[in-house]
Amino acid sequence: MRAPSLLRALVVRLTIVVLLALAGSYLVLYFEFRDGLMGLEGQSIAIQVQDLRASIVSGSSPPRLELPRSLQEFYAQPDTLNGYQLLAADGTVLESGGFSAPDLPLPVAQGVGQVVMQLETNALSGNSVMAAALDLEDRHGRSWLRVVRNLKDTESLVAQLMLGALDELYPPIALLLIAVVSVVVVTVLSSLRSLRSVSHQASMLSLNRLGERLHAKNLPRELVPLVQAVNASLDRLEADYRVQREFTANAAHQFRTPLATLRARLESRFSAQILGDVTFEIEQLARLVEQLLCLARLDSQEEFQFAAFDAYAVALDVARELAPSALESEHYVTAATPDASVPAHGNATLTRLVYRNLIENAIQYTPAGTSITLSSDSTGVIIADDGPGIAVHAAASLFERFRRGPNASGPGAGLGLAIAKCIMERQGGRLSLDAGAARGARFVVEFLQPR
Repeated sequence: MRAPSLLRALVVRLTIVVLLALAGSYLVLYFEFRDGLMGLEGQSIAIQVQDLRASIVSGSSPPRLELPRSLQEFYAQPDTLNGYQLLAADGTVLESGGFSAPDLPLPVAQGVGQVVMQLETNALSGNSVMAAALDLEDRHGRSWLRVVRNLKDTESLVAQLMLGALDELYPPIALLLIAVVSVVVVTVLSSLRSLRSVSHQASMLSLNRLGERLHAKNLPRELVPLVQAVNASLDRLEADYRVQREFTANAAHQFRTPLATLRARLESRFSAQILGDVTFEIEQLARLVEQLLCLARLDSQEEFQFAAFDAYAVALDVARELAPSALESEHYVTAATPDASVPAHGNATLTRLVYRNLIENAIQYTPAGTSITLSSDSTGVIIADDGPGIAVHAAASLFERFRRGPNASGPGAGLGLAIAKCIMERQGGRLSLDAGAARGARFVVEFLQPR
């Protein structure tokens, strides 16, 4: 499953927030503009009702209007949106003209001579209707003079103006959105750049670099506690690791002399026939102790003496030493390039241990009749066999400490290849398994070249 992207999440969420903010601003602007136009409409009809009041015929019962010619023409226009009503106290229409809104309820009286504003919805058309009603009273009783206006065109005008404004605002809105997203992308990428540097530092940590820590320089303040927590964990791990290594080294050192003394006493008192496999087991235990001591030296800060030497000549020398034991188990050690030379810079004594571990492993873990071949190239020595090879799943953990293959049998603690790899790394070289070998196992030992 693909890991979620922080940058993508921030950009998407910020885009949604900006769009919602713009939509909210647009709605606020729409209602403010609509309310402003409604206010103007209200002022207009309030003035009209006052003009109509002057047209009431005084003393008539019921009351009636005598409109001047200008108002008659105004209310007689086709499809007019303006109208007037003269209403009795019970709501009966005494006289009307222009736009008709018969279903408007009577307003709540607020006092004679007061103009009461109404905003209703026409039940027939569904349009909003605004009215200004004037409360009248004379000796014949109370009546209402009301001016009404259909707000259909007003609402349509508001919608058209807002849509027009939106069309004009499209380019600035798009530019604003692009600018905001760009700022976010640049900010996140610049913040993640320092985080990638910390990730690179973390990937370089290893047992050989236990003293190194992650740096919080230029990191966002929110990530500094995480780095500090990781460094604190590394401090504890380093302390525990050093205690473990010191214990291993001290235990191995303490076992070394008693084992040698035990073997000498047993051999002095009993014959080889009586001892049987006891001597072999003591030898294996002594070998394990020596390996642990070697690892302790490699893990320490001890400086080894490096010099120029012929890596291939050392490999041939080790092969000659192990040839008799190889022949006993029907293995054949040969040199493909006996006259070759591989100039190297390192410690020849430690390098002998690398070759010994590789050749002994080939003898121990391959069947009788297997050939073990030494060869060279421009940068290193190659030790290969034509045995069954190493499974892919086992190759990944091949150089780990105390790790043996699933089909391993016989003596051994799984430290040989770990020691060999550690020796090569301390010399600045490399030990690797060639995954592309056509047959068997093929180990490549690469060295630093002499200066």
